[in-house]
Amino acid sequence: MSLITANLDTLLQAGSGLAAGYFCWQAWRQIPWMKWRAPTVFSAWCASVIVLVLLWRMRIPILQGVELHLLGLALYCLMFARPLATLGIATAVLAYTLEYQGNWRNLGVNILLFAVFPAWLSASLLEWSRRYLPRHLFVFLLGNGFFFTVLVNASVALLSLLTYKLIPPYRGVATDAYAYALLLSWGEAFLSGFLITIFTIYRPEWVLSFDDQIYLSPNN
Repeated sequence: MSLITANLDTLLQAGSGLAAGYFCWQAWRQIPWMKWRAPTVFSAWCASVIVLVLLWRMRIPILQGVELHLLGLALYCLMFARPLATLGIATAVLAYTLEYQGNWRNLGVNILLFAVFPAWLSASLLEWSRRYLPRHLFVFLLGNGFFFTVLVNASVALLSLLTYKLIPPYRGVATDAYAYALLLSWGEAFLSGFLITIFTIYRPEWVLSFDDQIYLSPNN
């Protein structure tokens, strides 16, 4: 679902702006600097920010105020892990708002929806898989790269649709929009799973959530 541009409640805009700033500050403090400074990682991070902005621009209107497009959030979170994913997607939201005349008052809401929430959910699912599922490469690629990608993107899409209900005159969203969002999340998961497999094999330094000691250790 597209970034929210319609005016929200002023109190919601102010509160979300403060919350988004706090979470971005916390993410900055937790950046894994050694990994980020590794060769090609910073370049991949910057390039992915640009790709996100362009991806969101290719959208199809389906209902008044609601547009359908690929998110790319779950893949980004899986590649760069929570701190860098939060800051990277927040940067993409900022660039999108600047380039395409977005609503600056909704910047905090959009950062919470598209950066903070998916990064937290992806990290939580990754931690859950490491704790309760076999620590195997196949589990990482299929579980995190496909099934958890569906959950993350679908959750973000549904949450953004629910946020539209807060926009005056507080009208609901047609049921078809939820169905479209779920179908697109399922289809995007195939692409994300394919890409995370390619990156894990050929560019493992770009996949910060992948740990050789966890998934390739003979003791697991």
